[in-house]
Amino acid sequence: MTAFDVGFTHSHDYSPVNVNCPAAHIHMLPVELLQHVFLLIVNDVPDCPSVFSYGDTTISANVTSPPQVFIRVCRFWRVVAYSTTAVWSRMQVSLPGRVEPLKPFLPSLLQSWLARSGNQPLTLRIVSGELPVRITRRCTRQSSYEPSQADSQLLEILLSESKRWGSVALTSAENWNRDFDTPQLRSLQCCWSELSSFNAPNLTHLHITYRWSLTMRFRHIPTCDNVRHLWVQNASARVIRSTFLMFPRLESIKVDLILSDISHPHNSTTHHCLESITFPIPSDPFQQREVLKIFGELRLPALRQLTFVADPEESEIACIVAALEIASCDVQVVDFQTSIPLSEVDVDVVEPLFSIARVVTIHGEVLRRPIRQ
Repeated sequence: MTAFDVGFTHSHDYSPVNVNCPAAHIHMLPVELLQHVFLLIVNDVPDCPSVFSYGDTTISANVTSPPQVFIRVCRFWRVVAYSTTAVWSRMQVSLPGRVEPLKPFLPSLLQSWLARSGNQPLTLRIVSGELPVRITRRCTRQSSYEPSQADSQLLEILLSESKRWGSVALTSAENWNRDFDTPQLRSLQCCWSELSSFNAPNLTHLHITYRWSLTMRFRHIPTCDNVRHLWVQNASARVIRSTFLMFPRLESIKVDLILSDISHPHNSTTHHCLESITFPIPSDPFQQREVLKIFGELRLPALRQLTFVADPEESEIACIVAALEIASCDVQVVDFQTSIPLSEVDVDVVEPLFSIARVVTIHGEVLRRPIRQ
């Protein structure tokens, strides 16, 4: 088998073909097909399969969901599941937040899960504060904070495999006072304050979360050098302009919400690699000024596509035209992510965009330029 490197050997030893008694049809699946089914199921689990299950005040093994449910079906499935390392390479670890240490079984469960993943790159989602013992805080840097004893137990186990971390989402807002050595890390979700904790020279995809970016003081760190794709939950014009300096090889940036800020970026900025920008265009004229701050004296020689999360109405079109008039770029495509279908778009309203872009699309569908007699 070449599609999956799962490390399964001597599958004929466990095949029902070698059993004298009749077998159910489910037991007659080829090992490779069963492995494929396991992987499809695990990869379809939102937010990664959870290692632990939480009640109101309790924590236990999550034995009713994939992949651990596979090992409860029969001996044959258990052998196949244990031998398919990719099945165990995705996991969500929820940190309980309780002060007292965990029962030995729970840390051992996490260690076993990691051991079953072999040498596979790991996809992790780390969530904190699952039990109502401690109140979690928003994303702040507090040097006095230390993880609880239970959290530290699980974190130390995860950190022992940090060199295999390939994709990580930190949904905790706590400062763990940890440094993460992650040479294989390529995708990361965290808040701004945690980014400096990562040594990730191969990071290419970065998702910044939490509303702490408005007054953030930026400094360059090596982890930013190879980031190609940046997704920011919310940011002001000043923060967005700062990212162009922080991430020299950035190819695309997406911002969900543009925040108002009294400051104004005065320096002209050139970014030679940025090819795609995705921004919302607010309908409020006052907030549209933030968009103009982003593009003022901005030189983007590689920019080819602008995607706007907005309706193609007069106010939004005027804002886009004004923004591109004060920037230096050669936009090929302007795309609108809108609830308005292509057939209902007023082409006359959109027409000014054809003077600054070669193609205008609605959800990727080309809008035909009106022909004037």
